[in-house]
Amino acid sequence: MKGKMLKHVIIIGAGVVGLSAARAAIKAGFRVTLLEQGAVPNPQSASHDQHRLIRYQYGKAAGYTTMVRHAFGAWQRLWDDLGICLFERTGALGLSHAPTDYVADTLRTFQDLRIPHERLNSVEIERLAPHLTVPEGTWGLLNEDGGVLLADRIVTALADWVRNAGANVRANTRVAHVDMYRALVSLGDGTDLQADTVLVAAGAWLGELLPEFARPTYRQAVCYVDVPDDIMHQWRSGPCLTDIGIGDNYALMPVRDTGLKFGSGAHRTAGGPALGFGADPDEGCQVMAPFLPFLRHADLYRPRRMAVGYYVKDSSEAFHADMVGRTLVITNCDGQMFKFGPLMGEKLIACVQGTLSPAELKLWSAGGRPASE
Repeated sequence: MKGKMLKHVIIIGAGVVGLSAARAAIKAGFRVTLLEQGAVPNPQSASHDQHRLIRYQYGKAAGYTTMVRHAFGAWQRLWDDLGICLFERTGALGLSHAPTDYVADTLRTFQDLRIPHERLNSVEIERLAPHLTVPEGTWGLLNEDGGVLLADRIVTALADWVRNAGANVRANTRVAHVDMYRALVSLGDGTDLQADTVLVAAGAWLGELLPEFARPTYRQAVCYVDVPDDIMHQWRSGPCLTDIGIGDNYALMPVRDTGLKFGSGAHRTAGGPALGFGADPDEGCQVMAPFLPFLRHADLYRPRRMAVGYYVKDSSEAFHADMVGRTLVITNCDGQMFKFGPLMGEKLIACVQGTLSPAELKLWSAGGRPASE
């Protein structure tokens, strides 16, 4: 007697979400085809950088704060599958400069959700992070669970796992069209692929493939920074920074041969991947500028190199998951998705399986909670 035919899911996009969904689909018993327009992993995807930050700090967004708790569990399930942990627990520290700023909002959320934390005064901040100098009256919010996800190594290991588990991974394969109601994918070479369900996780390229889902795209450039060894040692021994100065400024400490990385939301500019991935080294000075008032020996910091990525981001600042016909689309991932990659992959496939409804997935992914808390 012939075995039962496995249901087939086609996943478009091999960033952290696409790869995580492929893993979840394989574990759920699906036949998986993963399509990526570039290499797998793709060095031009938003997922491809030395490291990314996972932290509980989310201002007033209790839904996403709760999701971080579940994300840690999903990462542990991934480490169990990979046989290696690609995470460094460093702690994550934000500095508050006003009674109603993002860090102050986060403190109230932490208190409501009983997230472990410490509130530090300026002296305690400088004791914990002697490379910083902070004005009197500035206070810090520390959560010790946050830290560094080794992004490049994660997507490489995930891609290997997915291939070894039997997925049909097709790199350098352009998708020309998706018939969302028939789950039919037309490739650039003229061939068609049929599936039971299509999952689209195309990141900043989504608007080109499905214009009806087009949303604003942005270029984000982060700066890797050089500093003398004694100061670099202080960074290695301290926490990552979630918020410093005015605006969305963050710093990832150097761990496991990664660099010291500064990023600033204020440096985000409108534009898509067609603008390219190059950056003038002088741009690094612009990224570093908001940090300088808070850096002891700021004159010793130098931009080393830039890394450029592109994200979809609309005014809702919430992930969007939409089922149209037999096609599930995830978008509006901003620069916030990496920390949720394995968890999002599990939830997307739960929706494909029918154990999570599209409405439940949409609510949860937008930070509106249940699914189930």
